[in-house]
Amino acid sequence: MPHAVALRPLADAAELIRLRWVAVVIQLAAIGLAAAVGPWPPAAALAALVAVGVLTNVQLERRRHDIPSPWLAGLIGLDAVLLTGMLVLTGGALSPFSPLYLVYPVLAALLLPPRQAWVSLGLVLLAYVALLFLTELLGGAHLAHTGTDPMGHAVGMFGAVAVASPFLVATLLRARRFLTAADAHVARARVAEERSRRMASLATLAAGASHELATPLGTIAVAAGELTRKAEPGSSLAADAALIRGEVARCRRVLHELTADVGAGSGEQLQCVPVGDVVDLILEGHGDEIEVELEPDVEEECWPMPPRLVSQAIRRLLGNALKASPAGTPVLLRIDRQGSNLRIAVIDHGVGMTPEVLARAQEPFFSTRPEGVGMGLGLWFAQSVAEHLGGALHLTSSPGVGTEAIFLVPGPTNKGET
Repeated sequence: MPHAVALRPLADAAELIRLRWVAVVIQLAAIGLAAAVGPWPPAAALAALVAVGVLTNVQLERRRHDIPSPWLAGLIGLDAVLLTGMLVLTGGALSPFSPLYLVYPVLAALLLPPRQAWVSLGLVLLAYVALLFLTELLGGAHLAHTGTDPMGHAVGMFGAVAVASPFLVATLLRARRFLTAADAHVARARVAEERSRRMASLATLAAGASHELATPLGTIAVAAGELTRKAEPGSSLAADAALIRGEVARCRRVLHELTADVGAGSGEQLQCVPVGDVVDLILEGHGDEIEVELEPDVEEECWPMPPRLVSQAIRRLLGNALKASPAGTPVLLRIDRQGSNLRIAVIDHGVGMTPEVLARAQEPFFSTRPEGVGMGLGLWFAQSVAEHLGGALHLTSSPGVGTEAIFLVPGPTNKGET
């Protein structure tokens, strides 16, 4: 997984704050019980350490949903220091509570980015080393152990924590990586499912509209033809009849474009097709306005794709490029490999797009052309086809420079689930 991807935390700051409150209650209860049964341990000093935890928790409660991760890392380090102080006052490194140091690396691995989690682990181990040093310096180990080598036992406990905590941190970070990858996969699957659903809905709408409107449009066209024959040339009736026939033709053209963009080829299966054959499908009906750059070693390669659907998507890109280019300016169709992908690039030197238009260019029904010219589905259709295959459509454009559309078809080794 790329390091730039933020790992999903398995806990949040609010959970850490709640755990700290629970710890405060337990600490106060322990101090009260110790004070009730005898003068040891030094209750006042312990209460002061608990008060530090209480005050920091009160401050954190005010912004519990907006705490940056460096603050959480500092908080975990502070808690390790407070635990060290409490253990120094209650028996030192041989206190039965010294394994509580393991809690802090676990919390760091659950809450923090990997680098901060490992830094927090280092700080916790340093705090434990400080506890060992202070225990030896103050002779506190002898208060809690009657054996012949109390510090040897304390060092052994430290070794157990030092060995176990990295495994815990690594395991939890690995779990977070898996969960983050699973979240990303589910999000991509939902986007693909939603896109497929919208595409199927539009295809159904297009087929239904074409079927329902074909008969009345035909009837209107016939009636307009009769009016044309009966009207005197140049009369207003002849002009009205011509207008009706033009509008009928426009309706048919819109229905045809809608059906072609979202309906045709939707049930086509993957097949291994030579790239050169797909290029022939793409160039059907196009003349010298398209310049083709096709790598010779790629032309004969068989590529898994639905050829009709892919050729339709590229033809939509070529159509947009030709309409954006000045008359007589050819559009470049470049086909080569990009890693394990087949890259089909459509490059024009037309008017280009502003950043605002480029950001919305692949939305369905978005168009900058005059009303009635195009449906705004070409780029959306091409993007849907690319994503359906597990590839992608990338656009780069600048006003007055032109536009480059890169359609990526994945190979059999990296094809996404669809």
